[in-house]
Amino acid sequence: MRIYAETSELNAAISTVIKALPSRTTVNVLEGIYIKAEGNQVLLRCTDLNLQIDATIVATVEEEGSIVLPGRLFSEMVRRMSGDTVAIEVDKTTAKISSGRYRTTLQGEMGQSFQFMSMVGDDISVDISAEKLKRLVRGTIFAAAQDDSKPILTGALLELDANGAVSVVALDGFRLALRKEKLEAAPGEAQMVVPARSLVEISRILPDDDSPVRLKFSKTHLSADIRGAAVITARLMEGEFIKYKRILPEEHKSRVRVNRKELVEGLDRVALMARDGNNLIKFAISGELISISANSERGDSNEEVECTIIGVGLK
Repeated sequence: MRIYAETSELNAAISTVIKALPSRTTVNVLEGIYIKAEGNQVLLRCTDLNLQIDATIVATVEEEGSIVLPGRLFSEMVRRMSGDTVAIEVDKTTAKISSGRYRTTLQGEMGQSFQFMSMVGDDISVDISAEKLKRLVRGTIFAAAQDDSKPILTGALLELDANGAVSVVALDGFRLALRKEKLEAAPGEAQMVVPARSLVEISRILPDDDSPVRLKFSKTHLSADIRGAAVITARLMEGEFIKYKRILPEEHKSRVRVNRKELVEGLDRVALMARDGNNLIKFAISGELISISANSERGDSNEEVECTIIGVGLK
């Protein structure tokens, strides 16, 4: 294999795929970045067999081939290169790498030894904007469980309904977050539980615009094709998610409307005292005010935020 690539593009692709590099693994080859040169493109891939990230860049390919190079070391090397281009020449498992006046050799493994995740079929396919998908993830994923006492709660439920809407639900036994977005087309009804980590990595790679993202689902995997950036494949979680709709009350005695910015800023100030004490914040709602308070051995804090109440107050 012999290739010439733009340093900035290679570095960006490595920074994307390395997010799927396992922190610990008994399969040594998975500690590397799989590199395959074919046509006028170079594919880079990392996986821990639960999450896989692919990125493709355009390059000058003089000789096709593949190799697996040590992931973190290769990443650090490319990140520090000062030349505009990077040349990589592979002879079996030895890679000669040069950029500017920098020269190095790196021992890798045969590309054929790298293990891939199964490719996702077209059982269900959904097109959604990056902006909407990012809102779905960021608005819910914080509520996913952090421990493995109930493994299914470390994921988030992704639902498609017959009306052409997609929703994401996450809960940890103490809190529940739900967000729904409208799709341009209705692909049909479906449910799947996606690991929280996979959704977080998808969100991090998404661009901050309304560029299209194609989601594909099979019975066991999810694939997110972030066009022009990466393709992420994630293994779905097995098991039944909690029937969250039973938790949500069908009726309510009170509804409160409040300025989000003012509420967040008030909570941020009062939380300083809460963190110094029992880590609890108390809400009292009456009239047209929400009273936010917290106390500790060192003192107490209180802030009032204007609101509109429909129904009865809460103390």
